[in-house]
Amino acid sequence: MCARLRLELIVKRADGLDPSISTANLEERARDARREFLLRVADHVHADFVALGHHRDDQAETVLMRLLRGSGAAGMAAMAERGPGRLIRPMLSISRAEIREYLEARSIPFVEDSSNASLDILRNRIRADLLPLLERDYAPGFSARLVELASEMRSLDELVNAIAARELDAMRVSGGALDVSGFGAMNRAVQAVAIRLFLAEQIGSLRKISRSHVESVLHLILEGGPSDSIDLPGGWRAERQYNFLRLRNTHEREAGPVRFSVPIVADGVTIVAAAGFKFEASTIAASDASMPATLSVAMFDAAKIGDAGLVARNFRSGDWIHPIGMSGTRKVHDVFVDRKLPRARRERFPVVTLGDEIAWLPGLARAPFALVTNATETVLRVEASEIVG
Repeated sequence: MCARLRLELIVKRADGLDPSISTANLEERARDARREFLLRVADHVHADFVALGHHRDDQAETVLMRLLRGSGAAGMAAMAERGPGRLIRPMLSISRAEIREYLEARSIPFVEDSSNASLDILRNRIRADLLPLLERDYAPGFSARLVELASEMRSLDELVNAIAARELDAMRVSGGALDVSGFGAMNRAVQAVAIRLFLAEQIGSLRKISRSHVESVLHLILEGGPSDSIDLPGGWRAERQYNFLRLRNTHEREAGPVRFSVPIVADGVTIVAAAGFKFEASTIAASDASMPATLSVAMFDAAKIGDAGLVARNFRSGDWIHPIGMSGTRKVHDVFVDRKLPRARRERFPVVTLGDEIAWLPGLARAPFALVTNATETVLRVEASEIVG
């Protein structure tokens, strides 16, 4: 056929797909091998798209199979005509019978995959037994309605995905965690999709993530304790840390202690990458200064800063601070606990020092060092913010 159409034919045999391993797993691994091969050849021949042969009957079978497995809206959307990536399915609106009629009318030979006859595979049983039974005895035209359902669910899924993506962006904090304090106010459908998007980007795939896993993460967010966690497939663990949710791969070794000490420039932006923070500083006349609205902004008497200046360093065990308004000192660790700072963020949280004293915990507490008074002429204004990502 390729010779007649003057098309290059590239064939490769995949090794290592041991059929003695479970059939379902074999099907999945074989599909992965095919996709990898097709994309690699597409790169080789500089192709913009990879066209797959899925048709309307495949779509109906996929919808019914996912319904039987308890899929949600995203699963019921089944296959798209385009995507992911360069994949396209130009025959998704054409039935198997129409394709065979076309081939027979033009005497075009084709190859039947021998595995299609195996009733050990769920899809084949649906194709050979269940769908014909439903069409014949219960709902004539059922396959067409399944395809229509997939189209409707895909449109709804695209809408909910767009909403969930915006909500997810608003929840991001440094270190790849999410601030889930407002999660309960979201629509239930948006909640589930936001969780799937978060899991997909953190893990890299949703292949082994089921609907029950998503529900478990949802329960962890809405009803879990401040330090609860659940295990997910592939060695991943979802951890609730007060109002924050993070994913951790338990197979990876924990990073060693973080050490940093970064001088904060008096005019300009200082990035403290190890902490995931940036500090924007400016020196202004006292007459132009106004009282900070939040503890994320600190005002210092510039004349009292000295040559050493302000330094952002990592938290150290035994650190103390004298918060303004309190008669004594407090352990920085206790401030972290009171303000519900997740344990995973404490080691990297920037402690701003002036000489040997802790002058400021951005967003948490300010100590009475280099305070602005009526005698202050020049003010050093510093604003701290987290770098999302």
